[in-house]
Amino acid sequence: MPDILDQITARRRTDYERLGPTFGCTVPDHRRRPVVPFLAESGTILEIKRASPSKGDIAPDLDPVELAGKYASAGTKNVSVLTEQVFFKGSLDDLVAVSGTYFNLSFLRKDFILYEDEIEVSFRAGADAVLLIARILDTKLLRVLAARCRSFGMTPFIEVREEADLVKLEAAARDGPVVAGVNTRDLATFRIDPLVPAMLRTRLPCRTVFESGASTPGACRFARQLGFDGLLIGEAAAKNPDTAGSLVSAFLSARPDWVGQFWREIGRRTSARHESGTQGGPLVKVCGLTHIDDALTAADCGADLLGFVCAESPRKADERIIRDVAARLDSMYGKITDAKRKRPLLVAVITETESDVARMAFSLVRDGILDAIQYHGESYDRDLQNIDAAGGNYGIGRYTVVRLGSDADIERIDRLAMQGEPRVLIDARVEGIAGGTGKTIPRSLVRKVADRGGLWLAGGIHPLNVRQYIDEFSPELIDVSSGLESSPGRKDHVLLKSFFREIDRENVQ
Repeated sequence: MPDILDQITARRRTDYERLGPTFGCTVPDHRRRPVVPFLAESGTILEIKRASPSKGDIAPDLDPVELAGKYASAGTKNVSVLTEQVFFKGSLDDLVAVSGTYFNLSFLRKDFILYEDEIEVSFRAGADAVLLIARILDTKLLRVLAARCRSFGMTPFIEVREEADLVKLEAAARDGPVVAGVNTRDLATFRIDPLVPAMLRTRLPCRTVFESGASTPGACRFARQLGFDGLLIGEAAAKNPDTAGSLVSAFLSARPDWVGQFWREIGRRTSARHESGTQGGPLVKVCGLTHIDDALTAADCGADLLGFVCAESPRKADERIIRDVAARLDSMYGKITDAKRKRPLLVAVITETESDVARMAFSLVRDGILDAIQYHGESYDRDLQNIDAAGGNYGIGRYTVVRLGSDADIERIDRLAMQGEPRVLIDARVEGIAGGTGKTIPRSLVRKVADRGGLWLAGGIHPLNVRQYIDEFSPELIDVSSGLESSPGRKDHVLLKSFFREIDRENVQ
């Protein structure tokens, strides 16, 4: 059965044969405006978008000229115009209308371009940049289309998402200037994954744009924190243009920081796991560490993250232990910025933000001893803001936990995702106990979260059941604590090694 992208491109080929490169629209014989540099400085790209295959009608009755004016008032200097007619209900007529009205805005033609003469049509219609989707173009054609864009003074905007796309992008970038976009939305399934841009950001050889999925100020800030130069906002802007200014401001007020550094590193490790062919092997966090030898053994077994509880608990970690572990790992593995090393990331687990132990954790992150905070409380609105504030101008890498006991808790996950949280760790809900309970989450609830993609899983996992969880749910990350203990806070090294052997880590001795 063909995927959605196959259906779109097949229809495009049919309509091209029937209607030609203008697809029945009236395009001027000559361009009527000078070329405006696309994404000349970091900023947003707001989109004129009537509909999509995944959402149906978004703003079917929009006036493109009026909407572009609202976008300009919102503070954007770049506007994307969806011109595909069947699935998105767009038109080249929209591009002609807006480009002929606003000579100070830069316009991106967003479509499923397949033929060289479509580039000239785009130029005549007033485009300053043209979307070229690497997935639907072979390398030779992509280079030809990109070169054709440059010959008219337009910017080739090359969209990538998969490993094969990067090879094509690099070839086109060697020929001349390009801008790369990473789409959070898989055009085959239209599922959104905000971690995909984090996986690819450091591998892009040019200016970069985070595409799709950002509909709240938090999500817009996240895109900038990752280090993207631009953010393309589609549905959220077209549906609510009067609130687009808050999204623009959120992106422009943020900057690349330690939040982005943490998620780029998570993305790098996740991507490396896929590329190595070990699709069944998740990232692993070993938590509740209180002894140096336990932490070093977990690292030697192949743990990606080591967790230290910075809250009142039988597993509460001492600051001296955390500092000693960090120093020993630095001497053994080198800094995490060395991509060839496998030094674990160090994470503090907190349940609130106002205690001395929580402030100690923030200090350790700011000092570069710890890499991130895991928030295991439930006052999300207040405490996540407090964690962000504790990072000052440089930010603090963090993620949050949702204790899962009912469908109402799944709604919390969805709300956090909307606010820009790229991943949420789920743990078993046991009233009065934050974590380390050894209890498992009902499998029906785990399945609902897994179906959303990017499953980070904790709760009652141990060597005897970890393979079953991997086979059934394909988690991206597994967090294990009490299931590897001989007593609270003390790891059993035999269980540690057995656990990693079950998930086929090659470096287990």
